[in-house]
Amino acid sequence: FTFFVSNDVKLHPTDSSKADEFIAKHAGKILSPPLEPGPERMEQIGEFEYHDIEIEGDGWKEAAADISLRGLGWVAVTGPGTARVRVGVPKGIGFSVRPPLMPFDIWEATAKYTGGRAVRKSTKTKAGKRNKGVGRR
Repeated sequence: FTFFVSNDVKLHPTDSSKADEFIAKHAGKILSPPLEPGPERMEQIGEFEYHDIEIEGDGWKEAAADISLRGLGWVAVTGPGTARVRVGVPKGIGFSVRPPLMPFDIWEATAKYTGGRAVRKSTKTKAGKRNKGVGRR
């Protein structure tokens, strides 16, 4: 998965069977935005609905599809075989599956999630200078 979202969005990978528990436990703390002041905000957001989708992969060299999440960004799905993905969104928030907008971008502008933070690639230009990469200042 390659996530195309704002640098202000924090990714928290977790097993889908534990997602509701994770949200309830961390709302207003490590989950942001817009979950402050916590449980009260979650009540305003309402129930989540879950959608199970399957995407047939095209291999590791290009994304097979994008999962677009309205108002958030998108996730490019890369890999061989069939990916079974569960998407959870608040009721009324749309998502769609579309052909990838940037099927080869995984090799140019990516960050590796190490469990603690996202680490961005650094590359050199033809002149030997370091590229700043996506989201670098």
